[in-house]
Amino acid sequence: MGAIALLGSGVAAAAPVEWQECTEMLGVESEYLPAGMECGTVEVPVDYGDPAGATTKVALTRIKASSGQARSTVFGNPGGPGNYALNFWNPPLDGSAPAGLYENHDLVAVQPRGMFGSNPMVCEVEYVGPNSANPLHDACFGTDPAYMKSMTTENAARDTNAVREALELAEIDYLGVSYGTAIGTDYATLFPEHTGKMVLDSNTHPDWRWSEQAQQGAFAQEKRVNDIFGWIAERDEYYGLGDTPLKVFHSWKWVTDQEVGGPANLTPPPAETRDLPVELRGTVLEQPAIDVVNTTAPGRARVEGFARAAALQGLTNNATTGLYDATVGATYNEQAWPMLAHILKYYNDGGQIARVDYETVGLMLAAQENRSPVYRTDIEMNAIITCNETAAPADQLGVTAAKIDKATGGNRLATRAAVEAAGDDCVGWDPVARTIDPSGDELDVKPLVLHSEDDAVTPIAGAHRVADAMGGTLVTVGGGDHAVFRTGNEAVDRIVMEFLETGHATPGHVPGKPSPDPLPKWDAADRASAAQEGMGAPVEGADDWYGTHRDAATAPVTGSVEAAPVNAAPAPVIPAPAPLPTPQEVHAQAQKALQDVAGQIDAAAKSLFTPPAPPA
Repeated sequence: MGAIALLGSGVAAAAPVEWQECTEMLGVESEYLPAGMECGTVEVPVDYGDPAGATTKVALTRIKASSGQARSTVFGNPGGPGNYALNFWNPPLDGSAPAGLYENHDLVAVQPRGMFGSNPMVCEVEYVGPNSANPLHDACFGTDPAYMKSMTTENAARDTNAVREALELAEIDYLGVSYGTAIGTDYATLFPEHTGKMVLDSNTHPDWRWSEQAQQGAFAQEKRVNDIFGWIAERDEYYGLGDTPLKVFHSWKWVTDQEVGGPANLTPPPAETRDLPVELRGTVLEQPAIDVVNTTAPGRARVEGFARAAALQGLTNNATTGLYDATVGATYNEQAWPMLAHILKYYNDGGQIARVDYETVGLMLAAQENRSPVYRTDIEMNAIITCNETAAPADQLGVTAAKIDKATGGNRLATRAAVEAAGDDCVGWDPVARTIDPSGDELDVKPLVLHSEDDAVTPIAGAHRVADAMGGTLVTVGGGDHAVFRTGNEAVDRIVMEFLETGHATPGHVPGKPSPDPLPKWDAADRASAAQEGMGAPVEGADDWYGTHRDAATAPVTGSVEAAPVNAAPAPVIPAPAPLPTPQEVHAQAQKALQDVAGQIDAAAKSLFTPPAPPA
């Protein structure tokens, strides 16, 4: 690493952009590059407090205005921490770009330091001892402590300013998404005189950096998962997975209960009238019954989860549909819901579930609990930034308690929230950097703040806090998509483009995108083709549905990821999951369940007229 020259005043001189071929810098063929894209690097200080000291390089891409007359230069960041930024401005393949964006603006993306193209570092494992509390910390800080300390949001903002200087721009406009809003507010607070029009989309909360941000996101995701079940329930005539969120939840749970690692143990969505036996609907006991079901739901889920954990289902489950992860991923964008529903319908209609052998189960469980023995800053950037900046050191006891709760059947998203709140990634890692309290007091143009009402990744509280701190104009968007500009919402795109042109925006609310349509159903040709290719096409009819489900649950397992064979030899070490009950057993269980519910309803009714007992 070199040093940056100083001017006579002691201020660092702006390093020029080192332009280079994009095919070499990005490692892609020219036909895959957007027309007119330029690539380069800029040399910046490792420590801005010591501009004469060591330096590093950050990469950038630029797409110049197609009109040849750029009205402004817009810098952008897609979030993370750790998201790849260099392709942030790539035009959409379907040509649906907001009108005027590519025609009238130069678009620049800066890759944060430590990421691909911006001097990523492979950390030496020799610095990890046998009793290391945090191997990532010890490997990377042992390799280069000064460089590791420099990986912060503040330095990402300062690197953005260094690129501005290198491009000889007096000011820049800015678009940040998710974590990119944190870089944006830091930049505007540090360099208000160089800040033009700033758009902050799907905001992180300045006071939640970073454990609480992750915790609040986990809570919000559980609510959004229930929204997904509600969306599917509203389309029951199409999907046939249940006409209430609770019924869809149980269709989903049937699959996820078989996943490697054990059931998700989520608390069921609230029950409603259609979830009750018909005999209770419209009676005086209807609401007490609903109250009983909903009040006892968390406890029942917890008891069931504990029973499954005690039965070691984390070891014996071997389905690999990935349905749980796909569901959590679908909380980012409603447009993913039809595919998720289609997959769920496939399995509930009798589609074969891919499974792995039990040796592979053990390897998968081990991989979930242990980091890779290779530590790279470009892969681990999320942990590096959040741990460098998290306001309080991690709570090892809190992490352990949350993991025990998960291992003994606790709610999977709630326990993840507890793990995040305790700072699991940051155990053995004291914060080394400050976070900047955002302020828009010195901005000539206050930011435009965009946020979905039900965003489950960055809850909307962050937008209210940012808008207040920056004096920004808050525009809320219907729905819960994470990131709303350039995602097909024409109303949002018009607001942003008008703001970039005029600097003016009106606070208010715009609708989200219309709910997506379900995917087309399988027709006879699809079924025949899938069956011929061994995909286990869905079957029709209640008898086939039951038989296929029973076969899928009881089929012995062998090999790696493949459809469960019907006549394979049983696994030699751990027995296959127990078979599902017979129809007669199902009927008996249903009768008992109704009796149990009746008892709970009776107790609830009595409680309406009986004062509660004093606490022990």
